[in-house]
Amino acid sequence: MTYKVLFVNPLQDYISRLQDTVPAGFELKVMPPGSDVAELCQEAADADFLISGIEVPEEVFRAAKDAKFIQYMSSGYGQLPKEVLNDLGIPVAQMKTHSISVAEHAVTLILSTLRRIPESLRLLREGKWRPDLDETSYAELYGKTVGIIGLGNIGRWVARIVHYGFGANVIFYDHEEIPLTVSELFGARAVSLEELMSNADIVSVSLPLNEQSEQLIGEQELALMKPNGVLINVGRGEVIDEQALIDAIRTGRIAGAGLDVYMNEPLDLNSELLQLEQVVCTPHMAGVGWENVERRIQTVWQNIDTVLHGGAPSGVITQTTRLQDLAPHQNSTSTRI
Repeated sequence: MTYKVLFVNPLQDYISRLQDTVPAGFELKVMPPGSDVAELCQEAADADFLISGIEVPEEVFRAAKDAKFIQYMSSGYGQLPKEVLNDLGIPVAQMKTHSISVAEHAVTLILSTLRRIPESLRLLREGKWRPDLDETSYAELYGKTVGIIGLGNIGRWVARIVHYGFGANVIFYDHEEIPLTVSELFGARAVSLEELMSNADIVSVSLPLNEQSEQLIGEQELALMKPNGVLINVGRGEVIDEQALIDAIRTGRIAGAGLDVYMNEPLDLNSELLQLEQVVCTPHMAGVGWENVERRIQTVWQNIDTVLHGGAPSGVITQTTRLQDLAPHQNSTSTRI
């Protein structure tokens, strides 16, 4: 028997690698962006497995009524039609392979902000060599307190890197209960959001977007930060009140920020964030990297194989009747990133 795997609205970086790694007994059909919805639905109707890029019409998911499993190729899934997917009664999984890349990017933003790398590069290109160098405006990461908001997969990697690699102290806030055995791995201490914002030298945000996290950090929370504190966000832009952050930096209330995500994307070129020298901006690229591509490709085929053998795939985000016979710990509906 040959299983049909349908890749809908594919991310270009993954097409050739998926095609090169198709296991025996599987047929991969790639439907490029812009394909007719009716044609997509027709192809999905007899698909055994569905691999989904972003912005796939919900009619396509509804048509995949005979699919055994749907693999979403991204981590953030707020745009997915969760009710439709739950009604299908099959496991749908997010990707959870990007944590290392995102965490390293978060640390890069921390160091770039503390060391004022973009501003120094600009001055150097203008022919200005150490102009009026003020050492008090530069900082080390060593010995600082890093407050991590969201100790999920990404937050835990950030904690490992800054604690073991840079000798930083780690505190964290999370609305979900984090096992003590996890936080003890890097000496992290759970605190309230208010205590974290007040005591951290660096606030690193790695939260998914949901009802609990939207606009979690606003004017009041930013007012608690140290004057020399910096804020890093590699989670979702909507978690932070962007205007309040701009005001805090412009008035010198906090020292700076490193951002990879924004309330509106792509970031408007007229955004004041791009005008502030104390802000390091990158274009929602923290999760990219060829190693992450390889991990995602491996995860696709591993999850499909797991489903065929009656197991629960990693990263499941739906409530599904087809996993009821599995051990409870295998079927995760976590929203962590």
